[in-house]
Amino acid sequence: MVDAYPNHGGGFSSLVADYSPDGKRIVFGSLRDGAPEMYLGDVDHPADPAKALTTGPERAFSATFTRDGKAILFLRDAGADENFAIWRVNIDGTGLTNLTPGESLHRENVFLPRRKPKTMIYGARGVREPGIRVFSQSVDGGEPKVVYTHPKPGEVMDVTSDGARVLFVEYTSFSETVLSEIDVAQGKAHRLYPAEGKKVALFRAGYSVDGKRVLVATDEGSESSVLLSLDLSSGKEVARYTNDSPKGAYLEMLASPKGDTLALRIDAGNHGEVRVLDAKTLKLRREVKVPLGLVGLGSFQDDGRAFSIMISLPNQPADVFAVDVSNGNVRPLRQDKREGLERLPPVESSIATATAFDGLKIPINVYLPADHASARKKLPTIISFHGGPQLSSSVRWNPYTRFFVSLGYAVIEPNVRGSMGFGRAYEMADNREKRADWLKDVETTNAWAKAQPWCDADRVVVSGQSYGGYTTLMALTRQPTLWRAGIDLYGVADLNALLRTTAADIRAIFVEEFGDVDKDAALLEEFSPMRDVGKITAPLFVYAGQNDPRVPRPESDSIVRALRTRHVPVEYMVAANEGHSVDRRENKIELYTRIARFLEDNLKP
Repeated sequence: MVDAYPNHGGGFSSLVADYSPDGKRIVFGSLRDGAPEMYLGDVDHPADPAKALTTGPERAFSATFTRDGKAILFLRDAGADENFAIWRVNIDGTGLTNLTPGESLHRENVFLPRRKPKTMIYGARGVREPGIRVFSQSVDGGEPKVVYTHPKPGEVMDVTSDGARVLFVEYTSFSETVLSEIDVAQGKAHRLYPAEGKKVALFRAGYSVDGKRVLVATDEGSESSVLLSLDLSSGKEVARYTNDSPKGAYLEMLASPKGDTLALRIDAGNHGEVRVLDAKTLKLRREVKVPLGLVGLGSFQDDGRAFSIMISLPNQPADVFAVDVSNGNVRPLRQDKREGLERLPPVESSIATATAFDGLKIPINVYLPADHASARKKLPTIISFHGGPQLSSSVRWNPYTRFFVSLGYAVIEPNVRGSMGFGRAYEMADNREKRADWLKDVETTNAWAKAQPWCDADRVVVSGQSYGGYTTLMALTRQPTLWRAGIDLYGVADLNALLRTTAADIRAIFVEEFGDVDKDAALLEEFSPMRDVGKITAPLFVYAGQNDPRVPRPESDSIVRALRTRHVPVEYMVAANEGHSVDRRENKIELYTRIARFLEDNLKP
């Protein structure tokens, strides 16, 4: 399962496949050598072996070609601590250089202005900084220059071709964002969208090729999801695309260098879609036929004839493809033979719904052994909750899911309230005191699973990572009789403690989601697993990364210590070279093996 690697760098990597300036090669991420690294591929010969551009031992993320096509720039951290430095390496593998050897910062993706090829612009922050600094620096190295400082969490979205202006998004919360434009020379920003007093979620933003318009993907503060084209000189809307199917989905767009075409990704929470629009009118040209699965948007070729996408399916690991703009045809950019993939037992996948206490429909991804119907036996069932909290689970390849389905488990992934891709109200329906309703959704999915003909109701396991790990702990403390066992991967045990130790930007964004650590101590305690840790009776498996900056290891230590004091069965795995991750091949194998044994021991009749 692990060696059937994805050609994608993982959850924290935005890279799909970046085209070289001449369009003949791509740089892409892959786990083929046991950790996220960068590789070079030939566009016209996808079956040829890929060339490793980075070889570790540390992971590499989010690469892009320099404008001359002679090198790539990529992000690398140490021990998965998310303090990313920007590195450069020539495409022949020589000249590996750390361009940012100074201050340890969480650096984000680099932007390379087309008419200023020796300049890169990027955002970065320290772990104790709630805000962000925007830097300008040479792609050859040298001293970075701070061009703008923002006191609140934010992200660079795009730069103009001359590097003079930067699109910047401020996050108050996942549902309240502000788009501004930074004048690089003056170091000042002015608000673009929305108007003062209006609260919207902004999905993505980018400049038109001529820099005269800005494209804004947003929910407009409503249940819609739209793509707007705004004139920068007047601020007026000049074009609009409204996404009605599915309504409220997350949108992401990509502009062709020729300025005539837009690629649009629709993230509907549990699956992805791709469409091609006219860049000026935003009229739909065509829908791209992709199978039911997770879809990612990559980059355009410089000639604008094709763009890259990533597709991940339940029976096929994530891989990179090219979409022909003229007809919407999809062809593979990689044709790697994954040893043993064809021998893996197939999985049957579907999307179901459960009805919540208040009538909301909860989408549920279901993965079953393909022969379950003929076997006519009840299956132990793992209910796996996603992280975020605002993220969602798409139907996709997941070695964790495939491994346990191959062992005879059913695995389901509920997108309970709070998940993105299903509309603004749904995403905000678990905030603060409403987390009590979210807990009812957790109970609803438990009851739904137990009512299915394939489920062994006496062997239902709650599982999840990050916020999903928090969900595991909340389920075991608030619904202790409903679950046979739990699997907590770097989950939150104490919200008050977490918000004092996690990265400062996360703490600031989580105020609307969970509460203010200085003002809402009682609320945070009410929805913390540690408050009722004495009610946990089910066996628990806990995993933590030693270098986790998001949910620091003491969160896992505290829950393990509390259960061991009471002699509740608990198994604990700590990976010394991981953070908020299970990226490395050897750690995946150990984790899956240990969880399998743990469940076998604790689910016996």
